[in-house]
Amino acid sequence: MSEIVIRTAEKFPEPDFSRLQRLVFENIQQPSQEFASALDHEAQAGPSAPPVQSPMCRLGAYEGETLVGWSCGWMERGNIFYMATSGVVPSHRRQGIYTLLLAAVRELAASFGAVSLRSQHSVLNNPVIIAKLRAGFHICGLSQSAHMGTLVELTHHFHPKRHDLFRGRSLPYVVPDA
Repeated sequence: MSEIVIRTAEKFPEPDFSRLQRLVFENIQQPSQEFASALDHEAQAGPSAPPVQSPMCRLGAYEGETLVGWSCGWMERGNIFYMATSGVVPSHRRQGIYTLLLAAVRELAASFGAVSLRSQHSVLNNPVIIAKLRAGFHICGLSQSAHMGTLVELTHHFHPKRHDLFRGRSLPYVVPDA
């Protein structure tokens, strides 16, 4: 593997980035006709209110000048950093790039004062779910999406006290052996 460099990006170049996203997610993201129809209906109805813009943070993994992976996210209420989307091109997977991105996201979120990282993933995206569980994330819920189907929510707490509080409140009580 060539040397991979992680750096921030104001914006990823289009239409290349859209093409890259389709490639990365093609096996888990196949919108149904019903969902596409609902999107068309919403678009025809027109915007009800201007969208709220939140500051998007983008980190790109570059091999030379070629974008081979990315992570995008933003701060949410409660000092939680939401990892909205991440991906690594198929030819560069299983080479540690996602791990580098995850470390860079942690560092960025911590610099913003985040107390936790939060993300949602298709339950079909086992490689990312496993990578995050290995990195100290915990499963904290499931939800349903018309677009993506069943999603698993993962959270990583930066501080041990918050982590212990989460575990104490979310894991079932086990009676110690007598």
